[in-house]
Amino acid sequence: MFFPVPDLAVEVLSKSKKAIERDRKIKFNDYAMHGVTEYWMIDPDEETIEQYVLENGKYKLVLKSGEGSIRSVAVAGFVIPIRAVFEEAANLAALREMIK
Repeated sequence: MFFPVPDLAVEVLSKSKKAIERDRKIKFNDYAMHGVTEYWMIDPDEETIEQYVLENGKYKLVLKSGEGSIRSVAVAGFVIPIRAVFEEAANLAALREMIK
């Protein structure tokens, strides 16, 4: 395969209504149709992450949060504190934990 389907897709939503519509509708449906196991949408304005997992060809929302941790279903062992996506200090602390 020249372009294998990824296991996990992560999108950072932009402020543009057109871009948000593309991520929430077009890409959302396209990724599901092509079998991307997991899709995260990061909203920098609301500081939340939405985690969707593919079930029977459709995405199911399994998490929407701005706190706690997010654990990937598709990438074994990948867990990250949600605040580490939005805050530099939390990001550095998470990176330090990963390299221990």
